[in-house]
Amino acid sequence: MPFVDILIFAIIAIFLITRLRSILGSRDGFEQPQRSRIKRDQDEAQEGAAQDNVVPLRDPTNAEAELPSGSGLAAVRKYDAGFSEDSFGEGAKAAFQMILQAFAEGDLAQLRRLLSFDLMEEFSESIRARNKNDEQLVISVDDLQEVTLLDGEVVNGIASVTVRFVSVQTRRLTDSAGKLIDEESIEQEKMTDIWVFERDTQLSDPNWKLVETRAGDDD
Repeated sequence: MPFVDILIFAIIAIFLITRLRSILGSRDGFEQPQRSRIKRDQDEAQEGAAQDNVVPLRDPTNAEAELPSGSGLAAVRKYDAGFSEDSFGEGAKAAFQMILQAFAEGDLAQLRRLLSFDLMEEFSESIRARNKNDEQLVISVDDLQEVTLLDGEVVNGIASVTVRFVSVQTRRLTDSAGKLIDEESIEQEKMTDIWVFERDTQLSDPNWKLVETRAGDDD
């Protein structure tokens, strides 16, 4: 009887194994593990989603054509929502004195915040030459008489404003011995400067940078 029971159990076991194999299938050496198949399916799904979300690169010429452009201060007001002539004039007035002071003191960190890359290179070169000769420069703005916004424009999203500064300045340049270098020094002299500031209206940064300086004609 025990033998008969064992035989019955063996037959049942063989039946169950055969049934399971027919339902679940078998695994040979070339079949990927279940985890690998899942990973593959996920990768394929992500790849398909990525292809659906691909944004084609814009043609640079068309991109430039889409950026705002215009002439005059009215264009700057139109394309720069935060621009107002009064507040810009106050900011330019402060920047004028800050930049002159930073240049005299050789404060490169301050100048880097206020100047464009090209103008920063020019100022840095002048400061390096002065330091090499062990010269000291002091600039004082004795009277800032005029700050006038002359013109503005927007070209491909870049806004620029031209400002005229009329000031009375004292500049003293001394050599390594502390002796005044007369030909490079002035005493309360009236000067007219034309400065150009720029800002990319497509960026969230509201700060303007000085990109050009030149001497103006005295009235």
